[in-house]
This record gives sequence, C-alpha cells and structure tokens, in this order.
Amino acid sequence: MILKTLVTGMAAAAVVAAAAGGVTSIAASASPAAPAIQPVVWDIPFPQAPAPELQPQLLQTLQGLAAGGSFSGAKASYIEGGIGRIEGIAADRAYRNAAADGKFPLTFVIADIDSDGVNVTANVTATAATGGTNSQPVTFVAGPSPTGYQISKQSALALLSSAG
Repeated sequence: MILKTLVTGMAAAAVVAAAAGGVTSIAASASPAAPAIQPVVWDIPFPQAPAPELQPQLLQTLQGLAAGGSFSGAKASYIEGGIGRIEGIAADRAYRNAAADGKFPLTFVIADIDSDGVNVTANVTATAATGGTNSQPVTFVAGPSPTGYQISKQSALALLSSAG
C-alpha cells in the first residue's frame, strides 16, 4: 500500500512538473520580443539646459547684496520675500563687522548655472579683499529686484551664517 501511494505520488509530481515545464515553454515561445517601454510623466519638469546667459543678472544680484547700504532698506529687494526686522539687524551687523575686517569689496565667480524654468541654481565663489574665499551653491528666483532675480531666503541665510 505504501509502495502504491509512493508510486502514485511520484507519477502525479511528474505530471505536474511536465505540465509546468510545458506551460513555461509555451509561454516563452508564444511571447514576442520584449515589450516596448512607454514613457511616463509625473508632472515633474525635466531639467533645462544650463543657462550661462543668466550670469550677468545673477552677478548683479550678488553685487547688490554686497554693496553698501542696509539690508532693511534697498538690499531687501534682492532677497526672496524680503527680510524681517531682526534678520535685517543681524545682517547689517554682520556686514559692518566684515567691512571693519577689510573683507570688502567682494568678487564673485559664478559657475554651473542651471535653470529649471522657475529657479536658477549656481555654484558661487566669493573672494574677499583679504583673500579669503567661500564657495557654496546658491538658489536664485525670479522676483521684483532691480536685476529681475532674488536670492532665495534659504541661500541668503546660509550666506549670512557662513559670513558670520
């Protein structure tokens, strides 16, 4: 009886294995070449080509921030969303301290300018009159400033903290 059950079980396993192998081979031979891949869009804009033609405007924006004057006054137009009273006082204090240390005028080198249609990112290297340099990525946004571009609030705060 055990032998009969064992033989029957093995035969059933052989039938199932043969059927599975046959189905796999039929599926493999019946399917055409690999299916074509369809592109999918998720409302995420593709990065645009680098935008070196924006360099003069971005440079003027940075020079406007580095020029004399108060951050609570005319310089506020170069910062996205303006600048608050406390931030303006802190920025003016940091500017005065840097000026007292002889760090002005600053010279800027802008590289790797890239625009996604809304924001412009660039690697900015600032060199002080004392020879010190600082490089970091900066984000610019189109806005109501004399140059047509403002520095993003986050980038402005990062620059302020790196200078202080």
